[in-house]
Amino acid sequence: MMDYKYIEQLIDRYFQGDTTLDEEQILRRFFAQTDIPDHLQQWLPLFNAQRQLSAAHLDDSFDQRILAITGEYHVQAQPISLRVRLKPLFRVAAFLAFAVVLGTAVEYATGSPADVKPQQQVTVQEQDELNADEAKPLDIRSAEVLKSDSINIQ
Repeated sequence: MMDYKYIEQLIDRYFQGDTTLDEEQILRRFFAQTDIPDHLQQWLPLFNAQRQLSAAHLDDSFDQRILAITGEYHVQAQPISLRVRLKPLFRVAAFLAFAVVLGTAVEYATGSPADVKPQQQVTVQEQDELNADEAKPLDIRSAEVLKSDSINIQ
């Protein structure tokens, strides 16, 4: 008969919670054998149950079955690309660019006073004075120019 004193010590330390992972592995391998002494047979169901539980794995459909039983649904989060995240910002930028171009076009088409330089601005009174002073000579000159052009053309 072999001496199983080391195994008995490991079992005592196992139930006290003082064994290392390597020592627990030694116990599992020992109880996985077919030839176990009679005085250690009492611990065999414990280690067999541990081996069976560690071998049991849940399949991929386990979560779906449990959720179906409980009536809950699990929704997987889908990754969102950076392009999709920035799409609203692209729309805002496009709208602002369109608004700036449209505003510039409207301002150019209406010829707003902001485009007139201060040197070109003339008050209404100054314009009337200029027109009064230059109206007669300009009309005479223009009539003379027209007569001379018509003579030369013919």
